Amino acid sequence: MNQGNVLLYSPGLGYINRGGETFTRKLHKVLTQKQDLQVTLFQGAGKLIEGATKVWAPRRNARFYDCRLFSGFKPKSYWIESLIFSLPLALHCYSQPCDIIHFNESVPANVLYHLRRRFGGRFRLLLCNGAPLLPMHYKRYDYVQTLTPTYYQEALESGYPKENLFLVTHGLDCQLFAKQLDSQTIALKRQAWNLPTDRSLILSVGAVNTGHKRMDWLVTEFSKLDPKKFFLWIVGQPEAETQTVKDLAAAMLKPGSYTFDVVPYARMPEVYAIADYFAMCSLKEGFGLVYIEAMAAGLPTIAHRTLNTEWILGMDNRGLINMGRPDTLRDQVLYFEAHPQERRQQASWNQVHAREKFDWSSLYDQYLWMYQQMLAKPASSR
Repeated sequence: MNQGNVLLYSPGLGYINRGGETFTRKLHKVLTQKQDLQVTLFQGAGKLIEGATKVWAPRRNARFYDCRLFSGFKPKSYWIESLIFSLPLALHCYSQPCDIIHFNESVPANVLYHLRRRFGGRFRLLLCNGAPLLPMHYKRYDYVQTLTPTYYQEALESGYPKENLFLVTHGLDCQLFAKQLDSQTIALKRQAWNLPTDRSLILSVGAVNTGHKRMDWLVTEFSKLDPKKFFLWIVGQPEAETQTVKDLAAAMLKPGSYTFDVVPYARMPEVYAIADYFAMCSLKEGFGLVYIEAMAAGLPTIAHRTLNTEWILGMDNRGLINMGRPDTLRDQVLYFEAHPQERRQQASWNQVHAREKFDWSSLYDQYLWMYQQMLAKPASSR
C-alpha cells in the first residue's frame, strides 16, 4: 500500500469548538493511531494538540478588534486570520512531502489553489463539505467528500466528476459519549455545573447565533414551557449575534430557568450525560456532528426533518419535527415528557444507531480507501 502524506488544517482549532474543528481533531487522532499514513496537522492559536503544529495568526475573536483603531477590520477578522494562517501552510506544502490536503475551511485551500495554478505543485485538494458549500464554490477542488447521500446527489447533478466524489460520513468515538450515570451521580454533576436537579434539562449545542443555528427560535419555543419543570442549557461558541440571543433570553425567560456556557470539547461527554433532551433548531446542516454526539449519549434528539436528518437520525425517529412551525419543539418536548417509555426506547435506539453507523471503528477503512483512491491517480497541476 502506498503510504501517502496527508495534511489536515483548521485555523480555529485550539480555541474554537465547532463541528469543523472537532472533526479535524478527531480525524487526526484516528489517523495517527492507525499509522497507515503520514499525517500532519496545522492548528490555530490556543491549547496545543498533541502532534500538531501551531500557527500564529490573529484570532478572529481577538479583543483588539474592539478597539477603535481596528474596529473597521472586525467584519473581516475570520478572513484575516485564515489568510495569515495560510502562509506557513503554503511553505510546508512546497518544502515537505504533501500528497493530500484534507480540509473543511476554504480560505487556505483557495490560497493553495491559486499558488498551484501559478507555480505548480503536486498536492491534491480534498474538501470535506460539512458546511456545506454549494457546488459552484467547490468545483475548483480536486476531490470532494460529501457526508450524506443528499449532498452527494447534489454534487453529481451539478456536474462534479463522479470519479472525484466520495460519500464518506463523519465519524465519532461513540464509546466516549456513552456515559450511563445513575441519578445520584447526575445530581452531583449538575450541582457542580450550577444546574438544577429538580427539572428536565434541555440541551442545545452549537454556535450561539440567530442565523444558521436559530438559537433565538429555541429561546422563543422554550419560553412556552413551564420553567418550574424545564431548564434550558445552551452550550456553544460565542458569535456576533450571541448578545442578541442573550438579550432575548433575558426578556422572555424567567431568571434561573436557563444558562449559557462555553465548554472545552474534552468535557462535552459529561455535558450530554447530565441532560434529558437534546434540541438543534437549524433548518439546514451539512451534517451536524452534535446529532451523533447526542444520540451516542443516549438522549432523545429533536431536530428539523430534512432528507439529511432522516438519513442521520433515521426516517422514523420520533425526534424529527418541522422546526419551521411555531410550537412544534414545545409540543415534542411535552410529548416525550408525557410518554417516558417511548422516550426511553427512542433514546436507546439512538445510541445503538449512532454506534453502528457512525463510530470510527466502522468508518476508518472508508477513509483509508478514499485516500488510496486519490493516491492512485496523478496529482493535478491546475
